[in-house]
Amino acid sequence: MNISNRASRIVVAVIIIISLAISVFYIGMKQGYHEDELLAYNLANSSKQLNTDGGWNSPEDFSEYLTTGEHRFDYDNAYKNQVIDASHPPFWYFLVHTVCSFFPGVFSKYLIFGINIVMMTCSLILLYLIGKRVTNNNLYALIALGGYALSIACITTTVYLRMYATLVFFALAFLYVTLRIYDSEKIRIPDFILMFLTVFFGTLTQYYFLVFAGLSGFVFFIFSIKDKKIARLITYILTAAVAFGCAFAFYPYIIENLFGGNRGLGSLSINIDTITIVTYVAYKLMTYFEILAKELFVGQTWLLALCAVMIIGFGIYFRFVKKIKTPRKAFFIMVPGVFTFGLIALLSPFNSDRYVMTSLPMLSMMTVFAFIRAYSYLFKGKNIWVAPVAVGLVCVLGIVFIRPYYIYGNTNLYEPKTKECLFVGTEIKEWNKCIDKFMNYDNTMIVQTSKLSTALTTELEDFANSRGVITNGKIKGFVDGYMTSGALEFNAHDSLENITKDSKLKSLDEITVYISRIADQKLVSDYIKQNTQFKNSELIQADCDFNDYYNWYDYFVNTESYCNVYRFYK
Repeated sequence: MNISNRASRIVVAVIIIISLAISVFYIGMKQGYHEDELLAYNLANSSKQLNTDGGWNSPEDFSEYLTTGEHRFDYDNAYKNQVIDASHPPFWYFLVHTVCSFFPGVFSKYLIFGINIVMMTCSLILLYLIGKRVTNNNLYALIALGGYALSIACITTTVYLRMYATLVFFALAFLYVTLRIYDSEKIRIPDFILMFLTVFFGTLTQYYFLVFAGLSGFVFFIFSIKDKKIARLITYILTAAVAFGCAFAFYPYIIENLFGGNRGLGSLSINIDTITIVTYVAYKLMTYFEILAKELFVGQTWLLALCAVMIIGFGIYFRFVKKIKTPRKAFFIMVPGVFTFGLIALLSPFNSDRYVMTSLPMLSMMTVFAFIRAYSYLFKGKNIWVAPVAVGLVCVLGIVFIRPYYIYGNTNLYEPKTKECLFVGTEIKEWNKCIDKFMNYDNTMIVQTSKLSTALTTELEDFANSRGVITNGKIKGFVDGYMTSGALEFNAHDSLENITKDSKLKSLDEITVYISRIADQKLVSDYIKQNTQFKNSELIQADCDFNDYYNWYDYFVNTESYCNVYRFYK
């Protein structure tokens, strides 16, 4: 069954409008930020340095830290910021900086969200076009489009204020161009120009693009060899290589970031027991399994498991019993989808949905197409309306019952209890995640302490052991070496004593105090009471507990401060 191109275009538009409307609804609800979201505004826009060793910061200081001012359309500054950060290439930050430059001095979640809206609109169009090329059936492509566009995966990608919506666009653009080249009998120059552009900008957006593109290209390589389309293959490889070379010439820190940066393969050099690595990898994969269930399968791991068994089972049945081969183009979905997800789940420095966002459209489409194929075989193609109804039901249940990541909104810290604020953090720079809250105070002092929590290590040990990770009592080395990508070593730096000397602090009757979870709560609290006029305290908001979450990452994306927050007073 098929439908007209005109009708399909109308349905595509309706699906995209509904998807974006849902994302707009959730971005309106969003109150709070992942620390990387705030850091994105800083790296794209500013060279401002905050006072983090005992000096005071005003709301204007924080605004300058996040927004454009004298650095409007200053791409050299954004470039240099990325060189210093050594985590990501600069292109997406150029996009952010461009948008923010039109709104100098303005910090708003809607600025990056605007970029995401554009990128996801283009991505959803590409996803439909990919589905249509793979199946030669625009109805099936529409069902697959709806399955992803109305999923929590799509919503989360759109509302997360980082480069991943842009990464999804370039990954899908590369796959679509690859399919165009594969379908073409001739070497068409426009297709290779498009391929050059997607590789160049995709590489300069996020390095996981190379994983997805490499796997897509591998499928193209295998089929080109089988078809003896050697000239086409050589042109394809050379175009990709030249594009990557140009990206490297533009940003020669790519190799250093990949193999030595704090998000590259260097993050795997950890000095812990083998049994810890093995059991953590098992926990890591289970965590990603749960993330995938949340994003695409209504949070139900049994439903994900059932769909996985169905896909594998019917695939074996069709291939070895019915002697029906899997269509070639299906591999362009399956290989980059499944293997990108699996490889990144193993290599990623943290357990995070954002790292696998490029694979989620493919996994969603693969599941939908497998369901349609199995259903059509079992019921002889009758009542095909069951497929869109089933997919739509899963999407509706997901939207109703699953809360996307990165929405936050579970805090009262945006309503200050005092006019001034004191933040006591550590070398990990936890204040990064609280900047938007600091803007509500008249002034904020940031200090660092070397008084680290001893209870935290025990809490992390309990968290890990209860989830099957055998730590052998080495959780601190594990966390330092892996969760901080091998780049962080706490040192003895301590500026907490500056609170005893500050004249402004001495003039206050009360102050809000953020104390990092990583810091020793009691030692810091006692130090403040013993060395300042603030002899009393009351808890304003306690940080979340690790044991509230199975997934380690859930804690980090659902906790808005990493701190316990108090009001200290005379």
